[in-house]
Amino acid sequence: MNSNSGKDMKKNGKQEILAGDILIVDDEIANLKLLTELLGTSGYQVRPANNPNLAIDSALNSPPKLILLDVRMPEMNGYEVCRLLKQDERTRDVPILFISSLQDTEDRVRGFEVGGADFISKPFHEQEVLARVRTHIILRNLQLSLEKQVSKRTAELMESEKKYRGLVENSVVGVFISTLDGRFEFVNDSMVQMFDFHSPETLIAEGSLKLWQNTNDRQRFINELKKQGQITNFEAETITNTGQNQYVICSAKMLGENIIGMVMDITKRKQAENNLSKAYSEIKGLQKQLEAESAFLQEEIRLEHNFENIIGQSEALKYVLHRVEQVAPLESSVLILGETGTGKELIARALQKLSNRSKRPLVKVNCAALPGELIESELFGREKGAFTGATITQIGRFELARGSTIFLDEIGELPFKLQSKLLRVIESGEFERLGSPRTRHSDARIIAATNRNLEEEVRKNRFREDLFYRIRIFPITIPPLRDRAEDIPLLVESFVKFFSRTMGKSSTLEVSMSSMQELQSYSWPGNVRELRHMIEGAMITATGKKLKIEIPKNENVARDTLMSFEEMERKYLLRVLETKNWKIGGEDSASSILDMPSSTLRSRMKKLGLKRP
Repeated sequence: MNSNSGKDMKKNGKQEILAGDILIVDDEIANLKLLTELLGTSGYQVRPANNPNLAIDSALNSPPKLILLDVRMPEMNGYEVCRLLKQDERTRDVPILFISSLQDTEDRVRGFEVGGADFISKPFHEQEVLARVRTHIILRNLQLSLEKQVSKRTAELMESEKKYRGLVENSVVGVFISTLDGRFEFVNDSMVQMFDFHSPETLIAEGSLKLWQNTNDRQRFINELKKQGQITNFEAETITNTGQNQYVICSAKMLGENIIGMVMDITKRKQAENNLSKAYSEIKGLQKQLEAESAFLQEEIRLEHNFENIIGQSEALKYVLHRVEQVAPLESSVLILGETGTGKELIARALQKLSNRSKRPLVKVNCAALPGELIESELFGREKGAFTGATITQIGRFELARGSTIFLDEIGELPFKLQSKLLRVIESGEFERLGSPRTRHSDARIIAATNRNLEEEVRKNRFREDLFYRIRIFPITIPPLRDRAEDIPLLVESFVKFFSRTMGKSSTLEVSMSSMQELQSYSWPGNVRELRHMIEGAMITATGKKLKIEIPKNENVARDTLMSFEEMERKYLLRVLETKNWKIGGEDSASSILDMPSSTLRSRMKKLGLKRP
């Protein structure tokens, strides 16, 4: 899809509104105007400032969400401005992106030392500026949101602690005298009320043995009394006369053969403590999530952020994008199928962008990039000491993807023994970190991708059948580049423009008609990725106005070019039928890919002698 397609996807989906304004500081009016127009037309509120002192006053009076700061300025350089802003609590946490043509490592290290978050290189590349600004705005909004939650929970904690102090100060104390075998000789009115009796006589007649929830607690209580002669602050769970569970704290002393003691009802205090503990755990979890998402988003900064750059106008690609638009707003799992290099991750990013979860980052896991012993901790996390080398606690990708989407790339490479655990988290959302018995939950949406034939993997017992049907709710098959040759000129034009910007070369380089025909006739085993690398190599050596592209020559290409039309048709129909497991009609079938009635396809199969093996 070309740039218009990207606009269509924004129009049809829920376009994210990035709240907050951006302060741009640059003494060069041309740069200031360029950045102001670029970010303004992208939906941001922009505050330009061509003077460092003016910029500092503006930031302190009304802290922005983000600051773009030029390094070289006559009155005060950007490093000094950054240092001053980081010293003030009002702007200490505002991300600062340096604008600089300096490429030396020392210059960049200096920028990070004074508190900078990132660098944007001069001359500007629009996509780079927008990508970095967008990532840091998302990160800042996430940080502010979590800080607000932490502040709210802290206020609730303070209120709970206040109530807790009131409970202690206003508590009623029961007093009793009993024998070692549990017979009461005296109880006060508070003791009677505490255990829901009508009178001291009824409680004395009942005795103390039936008040204990756990007889082992009573035995420990008696043993400690016999050993020490007294006991203080002994916690136990008791049962009232009306059958209610009640937590008490008891202090007692031996007096001859009798026990004299005091009892305090701490049931509400115990509930308050549990609520406090839960709140502290929630705050700790929020802080860990903030740290993990911050690290993940920082890693995303290094990506090209061109997930909307799906280029092409072929009918095959339009059908893929139609499938994307159908399923993106829903919560259903999606399986993306296609050969290596066809752009499966781009489709996954498009699904996330058009979904209701687009405000959270897409969490990616390449199941083929890690060895089997590490992929489990990557997916589900691990506790410190879970195995040799696990020196810190690690949050897993499923935990990180709560409220978002997880992209399981190359899922066909997932070790068989882990597939049952993956099936469990997909079906119930439940999983455990390595080294922890605690069950955790994730509501992550699943997008999986593979270049393998999973049905064949199931038949060979290398992939679980139940997992296959669970992730194959809505399959999207990306056609190989050889099946959409009409998109190659658009792709070539896009890659030439991209590498022209990154290499500083002319963007008017032309590809001859004969070279373009050769590109469209080539079989492209590496698909779009191979074409991109081929154009990059040609751009490196380009000197004149014509772009010379070296296209591999092989026997398959020569044989293909000498095929008759009927032979080519037979070969293509066979490949489509095998890809669709010989499903001729209906949804996601060979006839739907070929855009022809199933009756016509059956007729062509009969003429060409194609039969299911």
